[in-house]
Amino acid sequence: MTFKPSDQAKRNVPVLAGQSILSQVAWTLGSPSVVLPFLAVSFELPMFVAGALVSVRMVGCLIADFFLAQPVAARSKKKRAIALTEAVIGACLLLAIAAAATGAVPLIAVVFLSVFLVIGLVSEVQTLMLTDLLGDHVQARSRMVMQYLQLGAGGLCAIGLALLVHQITKDNPPFSRHSVMIGVSVLFFLLSGLFMLAMTETVREVAPTTPQQSERGISIKANIKGILGMFEYQWFRRYMIMRLPLVAVSLSVPFFALIAAEAHHSSTQGLTAMIVSSASGYLVSGPLWQTINMKSHRAVMVVGTLMVAATGSVLLVFHYLGIDHRVHLHAIALFVVTVAVTGISSARKLYFLDVAPKEQRVRGSAAVKAFARLTAVLLSAGLAAVAHMHEVAMAVAFIVVASLASCVNCYRMMQPEQK
Repeated sequence: MTFKPSDQAKRNVPVLAGQSILSQVAWTLGSPSVVLPFLAVSFELPMFVAGALVSVRMVGCLIADFFLAQPVAARSKKKRAIALTEAVIGACLLLAIAAAATGAVPLIAVVFLSVFLVIGLVSEVQTLMLTDLLGDHVQARSRMVMQYLQLGAGGLCAIGLALLVHQITKDNPPFSRHSVMIGVSVLFFLLSGLFMLAMTETVREVAPTTPQQSERGISIKANIKGILGMFEYQWFRRYMIMRLPLVAVSLSVPFFALIAAEAHHSSTQGLTAMIVSSASGYLVSGPLWQTINMKSHRAVMVVGTLMVAATGSVLLVFHYLGIDHRVHLHAIALFVVTVAVTGISSARKLYFLDVAPKEQRVRGSAAVKAFARLTAVLLSAGLAAVAHMHEVAMAVAFIVVASLASCVNCYRMMQPEQK
């Protein structure tokens, strides 16, 4: 059975919208930034390992960017590969739970680190393929609607499922409760993959890769030279001065989740509260920041960094006064920083499109991503070491200071929007 291009688009939009909602639920219930670090602390992994999971995931993303971007672009068909990535991520989560069931801390640590490396690599490959697929098969307006549906409907479904699982398993031991939550996440990853297979993909012509292009695509030296070459442009230097301090701000979500796990990993409400608060943050951030972003990207960046700094400061005060034992305090803190980081992320991407010349956007985007991720790897490893040798609160204190510095930096470096 063949479809006309218009009929094909009408059929694909609801299928891909459903797939994006299912994927959002899966990523929320098995979040590498919130849920898995929380579980790492619950399984009594050393704090350095729990904090270093962020670094390992970023290494996987970097490997995908450097070595797999061109092979991904060369694929004419992508839907089966995307569905396979969903299954691989689900298998990684099951492997982590299977390792945790053994109770052997060294084995759990090795498996968790390996799982995070694979999830980083596979999720980045998935993002590259999905961006290309949506660009070919979905119009810009439909993509925007799908994005808000994904955050809204996906967030609501994740909240409902987390509360339902909590009610069903609240009398179970901690490992049983956590395993059921991860199991539901795996189920939704598999459903997302099946929905992806249901779309109708048009095979497009891909220009053959020449030997010179192939060699350039896998050459680390060529990639590094191209990235460093971007510093010749003034707009890029200004953008990087603004962008790099924001890496510390983006680490607020996993490290706020770690300090919550440190206080509530044995609580029956701890994991559910973290999932609900992060999902609610994604749900609220879309309509909230869209309005402000239309007026000023700089306002979003300044307000977002101040929100992270203020929330971290309140957490630290409560922590050192010894009154941070209520799970609701950490849930509210995670909600606020999720809203803030989501807004900052969207604003900086839109600001990049404003300041980057058209002919330099692709190279500039690749360079920004490489530097930001390399900085995130080093910084998260350093903060993990601080958390391990002292306490997580010290890492949170650094993020508070970095957020205040980023606030001033964004205000000074970002050019006001032209009316």
